[in-house]
Amino acid sequence: MASYDFRLRFNFPEGYRINSNADKIELLSLSSGEHITLVSGARGTPIKDQNRAAVLGKSFTSEDQARAAAEKSKRALLYWAVEQRLGIDFGDGKQRSMATNAYLAMLEKQHGHPFRNDIHGIDVYEHAKKLKFVSVNGKATVGKYPPRLIDTFQREYLSSRWLTEREVLASEIYTSSFFDVSARSRFITLVTVVEALLEPLKRSDEVEKLVKDLIAKTQSSTLDQQTKDSIIGSLERLKHQSISQAGRTLVGRLIPNELFDGQSSADFFTRCYELRSHILHRGKIEDGLVDTLDLANVMEDFVAKLLLATLRSAPQQGTDANDCN
Repeated sequence: MASYDFRLRFNFPEGYRINSNADKIELLSLSSGEHITLVSGARGTPIKDQNRAAVLGKSFTSEDQARAAAEKSKRALLYWAVEQRLGIDFGDGKQRSMATNAYLAMLEKQHGHPFRNDIHGIDVYEHAKKLKFVSVNGKATVGKYPPRLIDTFQREYLSSRWLTEREVLASEIYTSSFFDVSARSRFITLVTVVEALLEPLKRSDEVEKLVKDLIAKTQSSTLDQQTKDSIIGSLERLKHQSISQAGRTLVGRLIPNELFDGQSSADFFTRCYELRSHILHRGKIEDGLVDTLDLANVMEDFVAKLLLATLRSAPQQGTDANDCN
């Protein structure tokens, strides 16, 4: 009977590594026979020497089961990356460059085992013995401690915590911010993390009635239909909190006692959201006294604490430890 494996390949920003001399680390071994392992980005070399790595999962009974395990592994790694405040890039699972089938067949003939294209992201395939992957293709580094990765991976993989799509997106945006070179771009990316988490609440019945009256007046006006539709779309959004109000509500609930740059969490978010609007709509922050690099660094601290508080508030029910060998 065929079994299925998965491979989740990812990159770190230049200068960041998992600090291990091993070329592979067992992350999880289940009593049902599945094994999940972290491997170096280059076969036979220490994990710490590469800014790319992969998680391999083996012995799943179906393609769907392997893909579900790959998605759980990705979310467990995202949680670890947020905890460690570390950039991680999972790609999109699409083939960007590839070796042809003829070339793969030639490699198999030369080496006596099958080869498969290296995909940046999730790849699920039928198990093949000795399968190898092929890709066409002096700085200071920050090393992350492997045991923390193993503990977090096992906890998140085995728990029933299931992040919402908003939380996954916010985590992906946060970890991608470490790849931004420009402080201004990084700051905007970090503000976007908070936006991705927001679900603005409905305003009062009184506000909704007022908005409906304004919509009715707009519909009965002599304006052209395109202009009416644009105005009505803007009015509809007034039935819910603004992004700034929703952000203040969220941070006031999750990190109410934290201070950032001398401000409460709610006031700091309001300030940053206003500055983000200045940058996007005017191209710069008009107040020349604002140090964008310093602001981006404080914003990273703010977003990390908010995102972790969000992830930790998700309900979960642990899985029996006997499921893990």
